[in-house]
Amino acid sequence: MDVLEAIKGRRSIRKYTDQSVSKELIEILLDAARWAPTASNQQRWRFIVLTDHSTRELIRKCSPGIFVGPPVYVVICAEETANAGEWDRKTYLADCSIAAQNMMLAAHALGLGSCVILSYSPTAIQEILDLPESVRPMLVVTLGHPAEDPEPPARRPLDEIAYEGEYGREWVR
Repeated sequence: MDVLEAIKGRRSIRKYTDQSVSKELIEILLDAARWAPTASNQQRWRFIVLTDHSTRELIRKCSPGIFVGPPVYVVICAEETANAGEWDRKTYLADCSIAAQNMMLAAHALGLGSCVILSYSPTAIQEILDLPESVRPMLVVTLGHPAEDPEPPARRPLDEIAYEGEYGREWVR
């Protein structure tokens, strides 16, 4: 599958089968995530893979964005520097988001489903996973074998969202 096909074919999957995901496939996805670019090549993301049912259930209870229990959660965290400022925190979210996208595109190419979750309690996740104070949960990615094949959502045409040279100047094809 080429990258453009993966981009256009990937969907947010919210229903999964009970089939487990092999450690080998998870490692391929983690490797795809670690190849994501980061600000100043800091590589501050950290990936916590959760396959244990009881831990996943605790995370699900504090994450209203997770509808059913997929077999794998990857909590993507940022390890903050000692004197992190507002700019640093913005780059952490961007870096973690890019890593998540790499992971989700790779999952789709391998026949797996995924969904990025932003609705969760950071404090609860911090506690459940016993994260050090300097490690902040940024995203949760659910992974598994899809039990649904959703239709693609509508996309706005380029002439509504792209401009040439300055905001408001029509994009000409």
